[in-house]
Amino acid sequence: MELLRITRARDRLTCAPPAAPVDPSTLVGTWINYLPATRGIHRVVVDRAPGRLTVRIFGAGEPEPVDWGAAPLDAFAGDVASVEAVACKAVYEFAASRTALLCYLNKRLLVVDAYTTFHDGSGRASCFSRDHFYLQ
Repeated sequence: MELLRITRARDRLTCAPPAAPVDPSTLVGTWINYLPATRGIHRVVVDRAPGRLTVRIFGAGEPEPVDWGAAPLDAFAGDVASVEAVACKAVYEFAASRTALLCYLNKRLLVVDAYTTFHDGSGRASCFSRDHFYLQ
């Protein structure tokens, strides 16, 4: 059996892996959408508690943003030898839909890609959105 080849140099392990897990400090805080009048995600709150990382999403709504609740968040480093978090993912399960959030840092911005699928029999098409956030 041939082993999987890793083509990107940053994904090759050339030394012992760090002893520490991914450090999510770069993600922790309250992130505000650059577009105040967004119809999508208004605010993202990343919280770190002992042994877990969570995200709380606030969607656009009137008169107040809609709290999606907290969800577990997985953090990812930029390569196998790093520990600083540069990306994360979370999944929200709702009665009528499922939204996967894939996020990454780009020049001090948090870019959030949201992929929503519907399972309520409505026939609505799956949809994608991208929002940019700054740290409050």
